[in-house]
Amino acid sequence: MASEQAPLEERRPDDEFVYIDQSQPPQRLPIFPLPNVLLFPNMVLPLHIFEERYKRMVNDCLQGDRLLGLFLLRRGWEEEGAVPTPYDVGGMGRITRAVRYPNGSLDILLSGLARVHVLRYVQEKPYLIAEIEMWPDEPDDSEGMEALTRRMVGLFERFVTVKAGENHELLRGLKLLASPIDLLHYVVTNMPLDLHQKQEIMHLRPIDERVTMMITLLNRELANL
Repeated sequence: MASEQAPLEERRPDDEFVYIDQSQPPQRLPIFPLPNVLLFPNMVLPLHIFEERYKRMVNDCLQGDRLLGLFLLRRGWEEEGAVPTPYDVGGMGRITRAVRYPNGSLDILLSGLARVHVLRYVQEKPYLIAEIEMWPDEPDDSEGMEALTRRMVGLFERFVTVKAGENHELLRGLKLLASPIDLLHYVVTNMPLDLHQKQEIMHLRPIDERVTMMITLLNRELANL
């Protein structure tokens, strides 16, 4: 490990980890509650870890399956005396890259894998651990789903074109996707919506309900342009 006297940017090669793993999903998951971010499947999220309890959590993850849950805190968490409470549905991700610095802080890349639902918490200190159930996305190839998806994609393309131009990279990325689930996750990840509105989509189970809600939000955003 790098010396404590070394500059923050310096690290030895054995302080850097790159992982690709396809192990079975867990029954228990460490939970990382945050006030300003969500993790949807297929999303890659860079995070800087500096609080002691979360440095311990990440280091424990790196010694195991490298899976953790990222959950948005409920509204009101910042009020004086309030107990920060996360929503009960969030994203499970795998740490695919980690860099540890001499002061113990880490930079990680968290790759979104699936939505998960907390059944109960089994540990609170030094960090949260929960029993969870997976919320897998069931494919829907029906004509109705295809029509809803086309409508959502068309509205998203119109929004991006108005805001950023018809050659924006978000539109190029959109053309690489085909399934309704992947397109939904791409749109909701890249739309500048209130995080708690995105959380509402995270909470819905059927894909058609999530796409329908995304269409409603897109229409609202377009009306405000």
